[in-house]
Amino acid sequence: MSRPMHGPLPGPNSKEQFLFNSPNRFTLAVSGEITANKLGAPLGSPRFAGKVTQAYMTLGSCGKDDSNALKLEMDVKVGGTSVFSTTPYISHVSGEAAGSRNTLTSGEGERPGVIDTDNNGFSAGDFLDVDLTLTRTASPTTEMQNAIIVVEMEPTD
Repeated sequence: MSRPMHGPLPGPNSKEQFLFNSPNRFTLAVSGEITANKLGAPLGSPRFAGKVTQAYMTLGSCGKDDSNALKLEMDVKVGGTSVFSTTPYISHVSGEAAGSRNTLTSGEGERPGVIDTDNNGFSAGDFLDVDLTLTRTASPTTEMQNAIIVVEMEPTD
């Protein structure tokens, strides 16, 4: 059983500084071609109370289908409730080659997520998961591939 940080600590904000500088993120890697939805994929369970500050997705290949929609949308949830007011997605842009894309910035075929500040909080031990929803036809020229999901958090107490 892990024990929370107890004093004496070097200063009144030491706990927050330690947690801020430690890797407070969950990462999920989906290797290979993405040909179907992946719903409820577990991200982890935090050991402290806090809030999700950012969540983004990177694809090794955004796929290619110049005739039909090809899009992957991400929804991160805490205890079944979305942390987004606007969910991020990556889609293939007709006429472009399949290449790496991410939802950190906005562009043609990329939409960053907007965190819902009313629903981004969590308690120690809460369950965080992600839904990846794929829109595609039966035969894109190139499938979407190799997704990395990153969820960044910070403590609130």
